[in-house]
Amino acid sequence: MELKRREFLQGVGALGVAATSLPLVPKAHAKEQLTAYEFGPPWVNASKKVAAKWDKADITWELSSGGGATLLAKIKATWPNSPYDLVNNWSPVFKAMIKEGWAETVTLADVPNLADVPERLLTRDDKGNIKNIPREVDGGFFAVRADRCPIEIKTIEDLLNPKLKGQICWPTATNFTCAPLVMLALARGGNEFNLDPGWKFLEELAKSGNIGRVFKGVSEATNSLSTGETSIVYAANGALSALAKRMPMKALTKSDPSLKAILYTQGWVVMANSKKKKAAMEFANFTVSKENCELFFQDVSSIPANQKVKPNEDTAAIHFTEQEFNKFAYLPDYGYMSTQLDSWVKKFEQDITPKI
Repeated sequence: MELKRREFLQGVGALGVAATSLPLVPKAHAKEQLTAYEFGPPWVNASKKVAAKWDKADITWELSSGGGATLLAKIKATWPNSPYDLVNNWSPVFKAMIKEGWAETVTLADVPNLADVPERLLTRDDKGNIKNIPREVDGGFFAVRADRCPIEIKTIEDLLNPKLKGQICWPTATNFTCAPLVMLALARGGNEFNLDPGWKFLEELAKSGNIGRVFKGVSEATNSLSTGETSIVYAANGALSALAKRMPMKALTKSDPSLKAILYTQGWVVMANSKKKKAAMEFANFTVSKENCELFFQDVSSIPANQKVKPNEDTAAIHFTEQEFNKFAYLPDYGYMSTQLDSWVKKFEQDITPKI
């Protein structure tokens, strides 16, 4: 019995030695958790398709509501404890976020795929630091319902033709940060810094009676065109390409330099207060690669910021060669426009609305 007891204890001791000499097995590490602010469908659906290929972190998506600028109030109310690591938004909001100190600086070392993005799409601070990661380019422009418009519109001045009574569906001043007004100003020698020619043109349009509807949301414009109430509209390419699947819409881009498309950039901002900046930048870089842009833009009708990616057919109206861009497109200073928007909205409501 004593022998058996001694043998047992020796065996246990041997097991103890063996156990301490075994290699340590590392504990499984949980993935990082990123919180991303994204526009609703189709953007969030396309982003989720791309994210499904990325295994370095799990992503919680919060959807935008009420337009891109709504985000600014949300961040301001919680700063410096904003819950977002990564935010998708557009040109005017980029500038506002930079001004507030909310946008983290990005370098080519952080996001190597920025090398495939044109310089003009990058938003920089006053020191020249890159503050956004462009993913796409979109734009607003005039289009006509070809089967309803009474005349052929060849230049911007044709909008004043008396045959177009009530035919124009015009956006409110808050839509597009007054980009349509900038377009009018450009046609008469002005720009966003000299908007007087645009205001004069818009006042002439209002007095002519050719503006038949002022719309706040895309659904209002869609209904107006669908019912035949109006036949001319200024809207974004995404909305117009969707409309073109239901009725014969003709984009008035690339026809005359006075009918310019006013472009804007959408893409990521890494939040300066994020504790997971490295993972956020890695994911943003992953989404703007050639392969993943090709996947994303199967569902989204805008121009890929990555120049190696071929745009889909729904973007033909705003897909410009370099020569065409200089002639038929314009990328305004949305930072300046954002600082003027309140006064422009007030002027629109006081001086233009009563004349429509």
